[in-house]
Amino acid sequence: MINCCVSLIYYIRMMQAPNPAAAQAALNAALGRCGLDQAAIDAVVTIGGIAHIAMLGMLATSDIARICKVARTRTVNPIMITVMQEQLMQGMRFWVTNRQRLGMLVDADEFTTATAFAQTALMTRTVEDDAREEKDQVAKMPEKFKKAAEYKVFAESLDTYLGLLKGTGKIPLKYVIRREAVPDPVAVYLSDHEQRVAIAPLAGTEFNRDNAKVYGIIKQLCLEGPGRAYVIPFDTAQNGRGAYLALRDHFESDSFRNRSRNEAYTTLQTLHYNGEKRGFTFEKFVEKHNEAFLELERQEEPVYEKRRFAIF
Repeated sequence: MINCCVSLIYYIRMMQAPNPAAAQAALNAALGRCGLDQAAIDAVVTIGGIAHIAMLGMLATSDIARICKVARTRTVNPIMITVMQEQLMQGMRFWVTNRQRLGMLVDADEFTTATAFAQTALMTRTVEDDAREEKDQVAKMPEKFKKAAEYKVFAESLDTYLGLLKGTGKIPLKYVIRREAVPDPVAVYLSDHEQRVAIAPLAGTEFNRDNAKVYGIIKQLCLEGPGRAYVIPFDTAQNGRGAYLALRDHFESDSFRNRSRNEAYTTLQTLHYNGEKRGFTFEKFVEKHNEAFLELERQEEPVYEKRRFAIF
């Protein structure tokens, strides 16, 4: 099956729409809310060949700038498009591409004047933040997953790491490994970051690209440990989400957790210190006990202090 980019899907739907004249009128009205008069609107849609607001998702920011430049500098009937009007058009494109990337409906009537100003301001802040992040933030790769007992720490570290890396559409890559495949339609999100992670589509060209990137990260971290057997089956498809779910289904299963708890209790019950021996000092004895206690806590079965001293 051929994968199509989201904007192309919207374009095809637009071409099949029963009323293209209404779509054109809605686009023109949205451009009017960017401050353009009718002459400027006519110039923009003619030069750009734009017949539907969704088609803005097929244009780059440089295309919007070029359309405005052609309108201003053409020898016959040049049109004055101000810097602010051009910026608001860029904000409209930003709004369209974000909604398309998240699989949301793009309705020109929803692009109000207030939306135009809010999205343009958000676009400007996003560009500035991205530039600052590239300069200041260096995401640290998690430690390799080499011990089954360390899965919970590994999973949390991976989630944090992928939250710092941006995929297509500037969506944090952690969306690829989110727990809920289908977004909750009535969920209330506390931030744009949270919403984008929760609702980004888990299908399509953009997802496939991000999914392959996540697979490469997971494979690199799991090749030398107990997760290898669960990751390698997804190598051909470069399926990061599939590999992560396989790891989660095994290392978060009831059978694995029960086995881990039993092994920790066995350690606590059978490990004794009978004086210094080669390779087994008192410090090593304490370390083994602490590892067993920590494992019980990871499996949500903490041993209280009084019980710790009784076992010790």
